[in-house]
Amino acid sequence: MASASAPPPWQPGPPPYPPTGGVQPQPGGYHPPPQPGGYQPPPQPGMGYQATPAPPGQLPSQGGGFTPPPSPRRRRPGRTAGTWGVVLIVLGVFPLLAGLAVLAAAVKNARHDEANPAFPARAWHNLRSDQIFPAHLEDTSVIQENTGWTRQGILRKGFSCAENLDGPFLKQAESAGCRNVMAATYTDDTGKVAATVALVVIRSQKAAESLAAEFEETAEAGRTTDLVKPPVKPIAVPETPAAQWRAFGGHVDAVGLSDTDAPYVVAVTAGPTDLKRDYGRLPGDWEDQGPAEVRLFPQAADDLAGIYSRSFPSVIEGKETSWGT
Repeated sequence: MASASAPPPWQPGPPPYPPTGGVQPQPGGYHPPPQPGGYQPPPQPGMGYQATPAPPGQLPSQGGGFTPPPSPRRRRPGRTAGTWGVVLIVLGVFPLLAGLAVLAAAVKNARHDEANPAFPARAWHNLRSDQIFPAHLEDTSVIQENTGWTRQGILRKGFSCAENLDGPFLKQAESAGCRNVMAATYTDDTGKVAATVALVVIRSQKAAESLAAEFEETAEAGRTTDLVKPPVKPIAVPETPAAQWRAFGGHVDAVGLSDTDAPYVVAVTAGPTDLKRDYGRLPGDWEDQGPAEVRLFPQAADDLAGIYSRSFPSVIEGKETSWGT
């Protein structure tokens, strides 16, 4: 019996890839890096290659068919939140605006001067005595240099007309409804002339104008014969330049305010502070000038009455700076 022949030895088959170029598979699934000019297999997940990222908004599929739940969506504010926002704005912004408006109105009103038509007639009662009779009087309405007057004292008691007024003016003032008299004594800057200034309160401004005109007529008539007795009794102030002085003349002016009833007249009596000198009697060739020397004091009273009648209305209006310096 013939024996069967032995099978031929095993030969490896042709390689799955071309012999040249490309990448040869290695045992264990390792893929060597690609060679230049060779074939590069497509990347495989889990084999050392990075998977292609998923498109935006999509998640890559996971094994087992599991799909992650969608991300929670933010809730839009509802009607309740919007209503509370409006309420907070109203409660927070509107009171602030209202407060600013009130503050602006207060500042505006503080700068606004509101005239009180009833005040001028009562100013003598409501103002302080040092406001009615300031420490210094000076006529700032004239350009040339003029004499100022310095207060020496203020009448503190006895404000009746009979106690402070004198001569024909007393009867004239009582006929005009004299109610009250306030007075102060001043001296000029030289210290040689003293004067008592009286603020006389009467019935009305019309009566004050008539009273001033009546006294002026009386004074003009007296200049041709004898000087009219001064309208105010002189007030001496001890331990001042006006401690002793004589009354030689006087004048009366109405105190007027536009569109306002101001029931005031200012009456002034002036005279020398030197009691040793005999005014009105000059020696020798100047003897005929004696009466003219005496008339200097009525002129001083006229000037001071004019200063006061122009200045006191400013005091009533709260503009005390107009009294001068």
